[in-house]
Amino acid sequence: MAININADTTNGLVMTPDTSGEITLQSAGTDIATVGSSGITMASGKTISGIATGFSNMQVFTSSGTFTVPAGVTKVKVTVVGGGGSGGRGTTYINVSGGGAGGAAIETISGLTPGATISVTVGTGGAGSSNNGNAGGTSSFGAYCSATGGSGGTGGDAFTTTGGAGGVGSGGDLNIKGGSGGAGYQYGAYGLTGNGGSSILGGGGAGAHGTTGQGTPTAGGNYGGGGAGLLAQSGTSPAGADGVVIVEY
Repeated sequence: MAININADTTNGLVMTPDTSGEITLQSAGTDIATVGSSGITMASGKTISGIATGFSNMQVFTSSGTFTVPAGVTKVKVTVVGGGGSGGRGTTYINVSGGGAGGAAIETISGLTPGATISVTVGTGGAGSSNNGNAGGTSSFGAYCSATGGSGGTGGDAFTTTGGAGGVGSGGDLNIKGGSGGAGYQYGAYGLTGNGGSSILGGGGAGAHGTTGQGTPTAGGNYGGGGAGLLAQSGTSPAGADGVVIVEY
């Protein structure tokens, strides 16, 4: 048995049995919608308003490009992460620090026009170096929000006690600083090169423990992660990871 629910201005809410197998919603004798086994069907000319829905689609940019606002979409959520800095390379443990991670910005953008295009820039990770590390590039979503890349780690013969600084986000509803790279550390004849900083997605490179030429430090892993420092007489340090731009709609 189904039920008809009627909004009656005289008698209030009225529920009457029905044999149609559905629940029918009416106002002043006019059908609004029916609810059956296949879901809710709105009557002709009737709509549901005032109900906010979540984001059900996502487009991920791992390189620069263009976002075209899909049909029927006026609101998006954007997460922007800058590129990670590379680690430094040196021959003395305390001189080799990791690169900083890219910053991040998260913003919900409304009032977009379907079919409009928005430029997307994805910052590349800092390239490996034979001395001081290189900074990562800036990522951005049009003029709405952006995030700078992490700074490179320190190498060469300069004494350092700090790693590369993390990048910063700007323009977002939430702006996040990337993690700083770790400093090198010496203990007797052994040492540890600095780890790379982690972005909001993690992925900082791991430093290596040992004497010169031993151990294998790693590059930035997840998007925006900084590369670890390298302790070696030659070669280039681990690179930072590229950034990313994630659009949900």
